[in-house]
Amino acid sequence: MTDPKILQIMPAEGWFALFSDEENDILMEPLVCFALVEDEDGYTEIRPMNWQGTAADYTDEADGFLGIEHVSMVDSDFDEDMQ
Repeated sequence: MTDPKILQIMPAEGWFALFSDEENDILMEPLVCFALVEDEDGYTEIRPMNWQGTAADYTDEADGFLGIEHVSMVDSDFDEDMQ
């Protein structure tokens, strides 16, 4: 299977990826962009991307990925825990 072809990227301002670490703590990392991608069969989907090391990569393939949330959706208790 080949990597999907990126057709377009869109800004992801205010969007965060949620990850679970080894201790089952939840970590938040900002998204870089959303990518409209096309696979080898011509199917398209929108996928989140974040910085992984020195390059942007598909967030949904990273270890511990739980999902994405917009900053407006984040629980206020979670905000207080992050400070």
